[in-house]
Amino acid sequence: MSIDLQRRLLCAALAGAALLPAAALGRPDMTRTMGTTLADTGSRWYRLQSWRLDAGPGRRAHRIWLAIPRTEAPADGYPVLYLLDGNAALARLREEWLAPLAEGRPPVLVMIGYDTDLMFNGADRQRDYTPPRPDGSRPRDDRHPDRQSGGAADFLERIERHIMPRVADTVAIDPTRRGLWGHSYGGLFTLFALTARPGAFDNYFPTSPSLGWADGVLNQHLEALADSPPSQPAQVWIRRGSEELRAPRDADAATLERLRGQANEQFSSFCDELAEIPPLTVHRRIDPGLGHGAMFSASLPDTLRITAGLPPLQDWS
Repeated sequence: MSIDLQRRLLCAALAGAALLPAAALGRPDMTRTMGTTLADTGSRWYRLQSWRLDAGPGRRAHRIWLAIPRTEAPADGYPVLYLLDGNAALARLREEWLAPLAEGRPPVLVMIGYDTDLMFNGADRQRDYTPPRPDGSRPRDDRHPDRQSGGAADFLERIERHIMPRVADTVAIDPTRRGLWGHSYGGLFTLFALTARPGAFDNYFPTSPSLGWADGVLNQHLEALADSPPSQPAQVWIRRGSEELRAPRDADAATLERLRGQANEQFSSFCDELAEIPPLTVHRRIDPGLGHGAMFSASLPDTLRITAGLPPLQDWS
């Protein structure tokens, strides 16, 4: 195998780029609708409501799903967890994940989606979740030349200016216990938010982040963060599946195994470098046997528990 092909495979593994058909990778079906959710059936543990947030001419509006615990608010307010890909997060939310949260401090859940019945909106999430270059210019994604990219700074400002204040006006929020979760491009956005607004959240949950997107533009933002470390401590809970490598059909088993190991080593090295930025505390996990798509749901139970102040069910290092 050529060095160039190996490089492309490793970049694909860390960027979320597919060299196999989506069905072979367990990637999300972008045509799938939300179906029946807890917003339709009701929840014993949470009451749900939503509102529409206009995104401007020519852009799909956002749909914000708010899940408020039925337990009385603590004196200093509820913890809060913001979840990207909110339509899919709501569609996959389960009562059995919510029930144990009563043992801690159940968080308010803010699921930020789009005003559509689809679980995912590929073009809009690529625009909103991918970061610009540090100079403000927007990278081009050659895999999707028809899509806009690099709008993460604008989207983060939208969350801070239009979504967070409305949540705080609706329900009592503890300003010292705010979390942000995202998967794939959403995980990339979560790490970008850490670099752009390190004090906006206290817990960051990047799941299967697309670290290599646009030739690793995120690294430029992390270098700037390392040069000027934030003053406020933050917890970073970063994870990926051990089987997230994308590879050509004709790659043999030995090659795949070697490249998987290299991709996971690169992920671990990234975590080590992130942990060197004070005052971040980095927790990392590689989920055995799981691919990229499966990590979406697999990451949610622990994310909810950690936000509620409960010990995680899985081992982290």
